[in-house]
Amino acid sequence: MIKLISKDWTIDNIDTVLFDKDGTFIDLHYFWGKMTELRSLKVIETFQLNPVNHSKLCDILGYNIETKKMIPEGITALYSRVKIIEIFVNKLKDFNIYTTEKEITDIFDKVSIDFYSEIEKYTKPIENAIDFIKELRKNNIKIGVVTSDSVVSTELTIKNFNWESLFDVVIGRETSEYTKESGIPTKIALEALNSSSENTVMIGDAPMDYISAKNAGIKNTILVSTGQISSDKLKDTSPYVIESLKDLECLKI
Repeated sequence: MIKLISKDWTIDNIDTVLFDKDGTFIDLHYFWGKMTELRSLKVIETFQLNPVNHSKLCDILGYNIETKKMIPEGITALYSRVKIIEIFVNKLKDFNIYTTEKEITDIFDKVSIDFYSEIEKYTKPIENAIDFIKELRKNNIKIGVVTSDSVVSTELTIKNFNWESLFDVVIGRETSEYTKESGIPTKIALEALNSSSENTVMIGDAPMDYISAKNAGIKNTILVSTGQISSDKLKDTSPYVIESLKDLECLKI
């Protein structure tokens, strides 16, 4: 067991930590920014749109090309993939594109295949988060990933950085028919780790992570502002908020 200590609070009796991926231990802006740009370009190619619309499509998907940042209130920050596609299909009507969720899903899937083949080009770790995960491992803590991204993408990332020894289980969008917010993927992670919700903490960068944990019976969720949402905003969701994982101490008890 460990206790997790920040300058403002302490969480005791933890033997399992579940992590969100993007914005928590992977640079969200770089990863999803590149993915969004490629998706928008593929939509332009498929529907023969004027390339001038590239930045507008990226904005709809929640990425600002000029700042190279994901937009805090953008749909990628707020929703799971299914909902993102539903909203995007409706927004495309403004460009006189009348398509289906299946067609956009197929486009996104094709982009993902190309993206994953060169994932090392599009992925940057959040180094202090990786240092923290390594510290948890030294203390024999069970560690899992629960992400809205795919298992394939996550496992490729883990393999690329030689992190196989750091994570015990990876739960992604294809693990369950239910979305992350439902709490079902998080419950699957707990079952795979043979862990109880009482001794587990979730660490993420967005309200979705808090909701996922709560619906799985996990009382404590730590939110870090290394994603696209400020610490002030995150405090509206969880009392356990830090700027980054370098601000969290792991103490064996």
